[in-house]
Amino acid sequence: MENNSVEQIKNLAIAAQGTMPIQVDGDASIAIVPEGFKVISTEKFNQLRDRFRGVYATLSIQSFVEYITNRNLKGVKAFVSTTNGLRAESIFNLGDEGEAGHADDLANLTLEKKPEFKALERADGQRFDQQDLIDWLDDWADFVSAHNSVGLIPHDKAIRALRKVKINRGHEVDSSVHDLGYKASVTEQVGATGVDENLPEYFIMKTESYKGLEVADLKISLRISTKDTSPTFVLRFVGKDAHEQQRAEEFIELLENQLAGNVDFYQGTFTA
Repeated sequence: MENNSVEQIKNLAIAAQGTMPIQVDGDASIAIVPEGFKVISTEKFNQLRDRFRGVYATLSIQSFVEYITNRNLKGVKAFVSTTNGLRAESIFNLGDEGEAGHADDLANLTLEKKPEFKALERADGQRFDQQDLIDWLDDWADFVSAHNSVGLIPHDKAIRALRKVKINRGHEVDSSVHDLGYKASVTEQVGATGVDENLPEYFIMKTESYKGLEVADLKISLRISTKDTSPTFVLRFVGKDAHEQQRAEEFIELLENQLAGNVDFYQGTFTA
């Protein structure tokens, strides 16, 4: 008898058993089919899925909290990552060692950085010429204010003061250092002309940093580089690492407070 005929007889015998599809799990639709005896899922042919699973993703803390609360499930685990951004992942069917779940029913939250905060990160340590710095300050005037030892400087006066700065000889000076007073320090050490009382020493940016967090004041120091014939301005995000740590702690505390009793929290990531 030819091999092809034998294969056909075998397949017919299996089909004649009348036990297909074979239910190996009462909650899962799978079947053993004759060709190669492969295990396949027949779930897609059913009116309903065997079980709920999927991935919900959002940039909103409020939506993330509402989704988890509305699911109203027990045993939800959340893993919060504060490395390279602020993220949280909730797993609804992780289970435990005794009854392990598939860990494929998820809710993911990724906090989005505010545009002005991303602009600050890009500007941190960057060298600006006068016009570029003025343009940057104009672009973010709703969030950034200029200050010196006297106090807040009106935006238009700060811009005019920056336009006036000219350099006579090469040095570098940090605008926050002014033992003899800012004007005298810059003029005597750097040989700058056109320095007036409204020249900023530093800036303050008011921002959430990440959408959904509290507004905070971020200090930006201003350094004037005079290595060239025209002044170059350097902005530096003061306390950047400390700020990131504070934001991470605020993020974790916010989620724990809003989801207290509904979720078990862990710092880090989980891979099933």
